[in-house]
Amino acid sequence: MRMVSLNQYLNREWLREAYRRTRKEAAAGVDGVTAEEYTKTLDVNIAELLEKAKSGQYVAPPVRRVSIPKGKGKTRPLGIPTLEDKTLQRAVVMLLERYMSRTF
Repeated sequence: MRMVSLNQYLNREWLREAYRRTRKEAAAGVDGVTAEEYTKTLDVNIAELLEKAKSGQYVAPPVRRVSIPKGKGKTRPLGIPTLEDKTLQRAVVMLLERYMSRTF
């Protein structure tokens, strides 16, 4: 099976849909940006994210690490990515799901 670049299918509408499907009530990542703040300038943010992703300049920011209680005094580490990173991850998953469903 030959793999093709899915970059051509990534566009503003696709990223907007990915953002729509991303949980908005989740905790903010290391940048501290909430969904409410990100939405205020959504069109600009989506355009910038698209440009960085397509040009190869996107670098995923560090994941915020927190420990959550597990029981009996133990904790479990949890990684919290930024909203923008979650949006791009969702967009890529959506592309791969569509591609793979047509292939197999």
